Amino acid sequence: MNRIDRAVVGGLIFILVVAVFAIGGPTLLPGARSSSPPAGPSAPVTPPYREGVLGHPTSVNPLAARTQADRDLVALVFRSLVRLDSEGRPIADLARSWTSSRAGDTWTFQLDPGATWGDGQALTADDVVYTIETIQDADYRGPRAGSWTGITVSADGSATVRFELATPIGGFLDLAVQPIAPKHLLSGTAPGSMAESPFGEAPVGSGPYAVVELDRDHAVLELGSTVVASVVEPSAAPAGGPSDPLVTPRPTPRPNDGRIGLSPLEFRFSDDPEALAAAFADGDLDVVSGLDPAAASALARRTGATAIRNPAATLATIAVNLRASHVAFADPRTRRALLQAIDRTRIVSVMYGGGALQADGLIPPSSWAFSAPDTPVLARDLKAATKALIEAGWTKAKDGWHRNAAKDPQTLDLLVPGRTKNPILFAVGSQVAADWTALGFTVDLQEKDPAVIAADHLGKGEFEAALIDIAIGHDPDLYPLLASSQTRTGGANVIGLQDPILDDLLEAARKPGTDAARIAAYAALQKRLAGGTYLLPIAWPDDVVVVAKRVTGSSIRTVADDSERFFDVLDWRLADDR
Repeated sequence: MNRIDRAVVGGLIFILVVAVFAIGGPTLLPGARSSSPPAGPSAPVTPPYREGVLGHPTSVNPLAARTQADRDLVALVFRSLVRLDSEGRPIADLARSWTSSRAGDTWTFQLDPGATWGDGQALTADDVVYTIETIQDADYRGPRAGSWTGITVSADGSATVRFELATPIGGFLDLAVQPIAPKHLLSGTAPGSMAESPFGEAPVGSGPYAVVELDRDHAVLELGSTVVASVVEPSAAPAGGPSDPLVTPRPTPRPNDGRIGLSPLEFRFSDDPEALAAAFADGDLDVVSGLDPAAASALARRTGATAIRNPAATLATIAVNLRASHVAFADPRTRRALLQAIDRTRIVSVMYGGGALQADGLIPPSSWAFSAPDTPVLARDLKAATKALIEAGWTKAKDGWHRNAAKDPQTLDLLVPGRTKNPILFAVGSQVAADWTALGFTVDLQEKDPAVIAADHLGKGEFEAALIDIAIGHDPDLYPLLASSQTRTGGANVIGLQDPILDDLLEAARKPGTDAARIAAYAALQKRLAGGTYLLPIAWPDDVVVVAKRVTGSSIRTVADDSERFFDVLDWRLADDR
């Protein structure tokens, strides 16, 4: 499945629909790295792990990663304060331990004092502060913009980081999975220019793997404990030749956590899903990621491979404009009628090839916060949808539906990602347009570049309806997405929703508390959401990865982003059958 970037909400992270594949951008050049020489002539030759990825990287910078290929590489090369285990629970990464105040408004993290960057520089609290303050900068336009509002970060020495929250958040640790960037290599880059920084072409990270080769079509990563930075000083570069600022004067192999992971990892990027499938069938690849669920399942069946289905906390949904200037969707009965007209069963079975669940609410069914009794299933029913429209003041005539006896019929403008950028969402949008047409509306299906949808339509509030993906996250904080205050710059409430009653429920759900108290608060929130139908939920697609039998160790887990599947990468192994 060609992916657009997702609107990530669970950890207050919001990424609107952005271009992913065939996106314009700087060509990625080989990184300034080299692997350590083998121990000797008798050293065993380890075959590389080879993964085919649908899409291309544009910047392997944790402050600029927009495509799925970017985020996959960032997950392998950079570390976060905490990471999530296979159950979605936070465990130590850069932070060895953490504490919070009783009210949940202060969090203190103690960092690993031995953490270093790939160039040998110590990783300290200043790097954490720099990363968060860059994201908070008003000029920052990266994928994490708006995700740390209302939070003050400070360093207390080199190994202690403190966060002060204006509003306590029960799911704060979901935010702490933000990969940390090196201050000493990026502080000279303006927050608004992160996407253009050459750092993204030759990243220096702190994670288990380091980039040794990188361009638009392939990448090679090796274990950080075996990789050293270039020993060529910038001043020693040949006369008239380029100098590389991302170097260190001496080798600096980094220790790992004691596990011996696969090395090297080779990634091959392509826009052609059929070419990737053919390469996998021929035995040239060990894994294929990024295919739509139907294609991935078919490939696994054809080759006898395993289709690993990771339930995703990502919602395919239709955002409708609820601003006062857009009155067509003002009545919740209208929104409910439009949702009831959509054949979501067909979308799940055909467009997603069965690799998805029908969405009836905004909380993932796999989440601890999900309340089935408060999330009623709404089946397709054109008669009921027609009745609801009439009750909401619509009149049906030969030329279509007229709102409040308007002279001209209502045309529904539906924005969808272009078929070459995201064919599966384009197909879903086409089905929705057909269903609304069957209901009696005239539908204008507008196929546009995802980046244009994000910047020129959603970001400016200039749209009627748009099909997007929203990554809700493991702790499903919907406040940034729906709260009235979040319509301002930096907020994620692009639909312009204003509902004071919902605001109170959103605040109650995000507050720290006992498990029972939070579950009850989320149940009340879901009941209100079901009555309001503020978004039109379509499906919860699985992240399906095709894995050859020779690859072992990969586990199934719920993912807020597909890159989370690399959580246990150091435990993966290759059988000796190539």
